Amino acid sequence: MTNTEKPRGRELRVGPEWDGSRLDRFVRAALPGLSFPAVQTMLRRRRILLNGGEAGPAVRLRTGDAVSLDIRAMPASGSVGGTSRAAPPRGMRGRVSGLRVLFEDADMLVVDKPAGLPVQPGNRKERGSLLDLLPPPAGCGGAPPFPPSPVHRLDTGTSGALVVAKTRQAARDLSKAFGGGGVKKTYLAVVEGVPHPPSATIDAPLGVRKGMRSRAVLSGAGRAAETAYRLIREREDGRALLEVVILTGRTHQIRAHLASIGHPVAGDIYYGSRAPRRHAWRRGDGASPPRRMLLHAWKIEFPHPRTGRPVRVASPPPREFGL
Repeated sequence: MTNTEKPRGRELRVGPEWDGSRLDRFVRAALPGLSFPAVQTMLRRRRILLNGGEAGPAVRLRTGDAVSLDIRAMPASGSVGGTSRAAPPRGMRGRVSGLRVLFEDADMLVVDKPAGLPVQPGNRKERGSLLDLLPPPAGCGGAPPFPPSPVHRLDTGTSGALVVAKTRQAARDLSKAFGGGGVKKTYLAVVEGVPHPPSATIDAPLGVRKGMRSRAVLSGAGRAAETAYRLIREREDGRALLEVVILTGRTHQIRAHLASIGHPVAGDIYYGSRAPRRHAWRRGDGASPPRRMLLHAWKIEFPHPRTGRPVRVASPPPREFGL
């Protein structure tokens, strides 16, 4: 197939609700039975064209663009107009039949993300994501409706409140609020040891070290990052429960900042928490390592995307936090 040859199948016009969105998200909304990797495979094989030409998955759409889909060349796992949903990731099967909704109206919803569930599909071993569990938008043929879209991220191991836009305009307004410092995010963290002083602000720029897994590192050349913490209580296992407020939003900010003062988040072996030791607690030589990273997005406050009024939502802490 040449770059200008149109695939045989469907041609969809991009409406204003999709203006500025990624091509791969548009295609997946049109073909809900496909995974993101399957969409990317079709793009590489030029089975999906944008305005008659080849395009990458991250290209941004504009109102009036034409997206051509060769539905005959879809991977076997896909189905046009299907309702199949990707399976939840390993370890979540049998526990996730849906998502707890903490708040919802016509513009957005706030869901309670379980620990162990990635927000978006990755290229490792995860078989599903939060995007697979969000309710699909109602459609009536033609171009796909705008799908529910998370406007910020939580790490896979982090649980708690996640804000999801239901319309393109809400996605724009909420993203602007999150990017412009108009959101207050409060977390709970169980850390190794007990910090002294019991409350402080960590003001240390963070950069990103690229590799097999990107890592946040303290760097004078990095971006400004501030994390405030307050001791809630000392635990019997030698750890501490903290309330943490992030004043900026950098990749792995809480995890990197708390590790930098010698108190990594419990269960976060990537940033220095102890690796699990089998039956260590039975031998009396240390607290039992947690089965998950003990970081929870507890409370979030942000302006409503349409009215501007403050929205305050809290996610009940999991029992491992002992609050």
